[in-house]
Amino acid sequence: AALGIEPGSRHTRAAALPLGYGPLNAGHSLPFYPANQTFPLFLSLFNSGPAQADTRNTRLTHRLANRSVMPAETEEIPEIDMSQQSEAVVAEQLVSALTTVGFCYAVGHGVPQETVASAFTESAGFFERPLSEKLRHRRDWRKSTCGYIPPHWASTSDPDEPPVERFSLDAPPDEKEVLDVCHTCDDTVWPSESFRKASLDLISAAQDLTLRLVRLIGRGLGLSPPDQLADAFAGFATPGNTSELRMLHYPPLPPVTDGTVFGDRCGEHTDYGIITLVFCDSQPGLQVLSRSGRYLDANPRPGRVLVNIGDLMQRWTGGRLHSARHRVLAPTDPKLRSQPRYSLVYFTQCDDEHIVRPLLGDPDSFPPVKTGEHMRRRFEETFLLGQGIDPQLPPL
Repeated sequence: AALGIEPGSRHTRAAALPLGYGPLNAGHSLPFYPANQTFPLFLSLFNSGPAQADTRNTRLTHRLANRSVMPAETEEIPEIDMSQQSEAVVAEQLVSALTTVGFCYAVGHGVPQETVASAFTESAGFFERPLSEKLRHRRDWRKSTCGYIPPHWASTSDPDEPPVERFSLDAPPDEKEVLDVCHTCDDTVWPSESFRKASLDLISAAQDLTLRLVRLIGRGLGLSPPDQLADAFAGFATPGNTSELRMLHYPPLPPVTDGTVFGDRCGEHTDYGIITLVFCDSQPGLQVLSRSGRYLDANPRPGRVLVNIGDLMQRWTGGRLHSARHRVLAPTDPKLRSQPRYSLVYFTQCDDEHIVRPLLGDPDSFPPVKTGEHMRRRFEETFLLGQGIDPQLPPL
């Protein structure tokens, strides 16, 4: 209720579909929102078209960033059409974008829109459930990478309660809730069979796109053989690889009043792994920190997938590719604050036993690290911060 959500309310799933991912089905009603929670802009656009940061640096970056007035850079996140150009051209454009910005939009990527739409529908349906029901699927971060992470206001200091993520002790907690799933989740994580099917269909399509991207990146970097990055994903569909699909819900926010302090919807961070694929709804807010220190707005459009690299890929390429810091701002516009924001994010990493070491440049620029150990450490940092504890863990 602190975020304007009635704990027992149930919204219509179809209304949660993002821009460009299919029409509302006949017979579906709109979700209930209080009078000030308007939704017409989202619906008018609806049918218009087809990691945690190193904790040592997080606090300084937060203090330096002017979070309310810093303008967006005039440069843009580049868009790459993967269907209309030769592989050599796409490979060159990918490496250029991921070197200079660390992000790009991919179109013509081959992920079916209906697959994304089904996953959005199931995700919205889950988050509409009462908190008590969602907590049945909670994540034990010490044992699993799958499960539900509640909003910060629903957490307590009880060690048996589910965890809350946080990227800095100096910033307010994120205004979000999360469900993480993967191809090997046990039955306690899945809310329904239709949810499982929609999730696994999107995971399969995202894995295909990831393998295509890493092969193109290998070619663009001039690696020999160019497929050697893809070889590190031999266990992609097995328990030996912990890539996962994250379903995110950023609830409506109360109006801004004098003296009100709210966190970002998602605090500034870098991603942990190799490649991240982001499927967004029509809500703005995602910003990427450029190398010049300014923020670039990520603009969702129909059919676009936002692609970025994480810390492991930066290590793997000897620092050639750039793991960019990014955040999701809480809007100040009253209409946007009254609307929820949804996204689906597929985080990929190579197999847990694969040792990542620089393939380019100075081989000693980054120490070798086992993928599974790296991922466990980064999650540990995140959830310790969520408990208000400074991790002070030695670097990997």
